[in-house]
Amino acid sequence: MKKTVIFLGAGASKADGAPLQRELFKSYFKACEDEKLNENFDIKHSKVKELVDRYFKNFFDFSEDFDYRKAVFPTFEEALGILDLAIERNEKYRSELGNLYKYRTALIFSMAQAIQYKIEASQSGIQGESHTKLIHNLEGDIQKGNISFISTNYDIILDNALGNKFEVDYGFYPSGDLNNIKSGVKLLKIHGSLNWKYCPVCKHIDAKLEPQGSLSIVDNPGSVKCDHCHADAQYIIVPPTYYKDMSNVYLANIWNNAEKLLREAEHIIFSGYSLPSADMHIKYLLKRAELNRDKDSRFKATVINYFPNKIVGAIEKEQNRYSRFFKNTSDINYIKEMSFQDFAENPFKVLE
Repeated sequence: MKKTVIFLGAGASKADGAPLQRELFKSYFKACEDEKLNENFDIKHSKVKELVDRYFKNFFDFSEDFDYRKAVFPTFEEALGILDLAIERNEKYRSELGNLYKYRTALIFSMAQAIQYKIEASQSGIQGESHTKLIHNLEGDIQKGNISFISTNYDIILDNALGNKFEVDYGFYPSGDLNNIKSGVKLLKIHGSLNWKYCPVCKHIDAKLEPQGSLSIVDNPGSVKCDHCHADAQYIIVPPTYYKDMSNVYLANIWNNAEKLLREAEHIIFSGYSLPSADMHIKYLLKRAELNRDKDSRFKATVINYFPNKIVGAIEKEQNRYSRFFKNTSDINYIKEMSFQDFAENPFKVLE
């Protein structure tokens, strides 16, 4: 088999229950009303919920008792983007509107809680059924080192599916760091992950795989401590906006390792990823991988991103985005009627 990188976007996680960006806020407020969830984590009366409510009231004129079912929310990118741009420019809104940094943190935690809730609420059998099936079908080739993964998703559906059979290497360290490098299957999560906790004091990072899907840092900000120095731990989550902070040392290593992986790949399979306009960092990553590879190494990619009732116009626009972005369009195979579930069921229809 050719050296293959499977690049997964939000559509892959959607297949196993995770919400898309446009569904995040409704999913979050639905989670706040879920009695079973609030028995364990009282997110309905949390500081995060208080800040998110205040944000929508102050920035979008939502009423005190708005009905989330009928509300027209901004996209997560819009909601966070107007904060990120102000912070990046060192500008402010009127002081009575509130602290931008606190709003930003609360929105990111609400996103994480929405993802966790939607996945758990949608499970009706095997958790991450399609991901589990994919790993089962590819087990032999993964074991031989032929297949690696890159993901834009924060959830740990794929992490758990891989972790049940293999050691997972998140690519936290430079590829030449023999003291820290792992021998497991590579899963490079270029936007961070809900199960990572990072200590800004001693700079230790910890990642755990567990059925619950994430660490309590998501459910109870400020409660999680570093295992080494006992300082407050932080998340590593890069939100879906134009303004991405990539300054974390571990995240920088992951992006460097992802570029190397893509540059050396003989076949890249994009599944559940639409190459959206906001992802300029990823486009830059892909273009570097395409242009900086060995001259004799051909860049070949397959795109799988169908879902039931996907309109023809959306398919054509997406295909055009891929075709116009890459140098040699003949090397881009866009499969119009294959979903992530189909790919997971029989990946060898695509793999070479």
